[in-house]
Amino acid sequence: MSKTLSAVWENLYGLLVDDGWLAVGALGAVAITWLFAVLAPDAAERLGGALLLVLISGLVLANLYTAGQRIRRAR
Repeated sequence: MSKTLSAVWENLYGLLVDDGWLAVGALGAVAITWLFAVLAPDAAERLGGALLLVLISGLVLANLYTAGQRIRRAR
């Protein structure tokens, strides 16, 4: 039981530390989309989902690129 809890804790900690910037970026993308919806409600009705998709996709691609660079340097 102790080993299982230890493994769960290590994985959760790793997610928070390694992907913390990804989580912060996702919150930023949601905030930008919300601001767009407040400032331009008519356009946001049509483009809000696409904006959020583009922002999150860019964020994930940047995170994958950074992870790849980190792995390349470790070799």
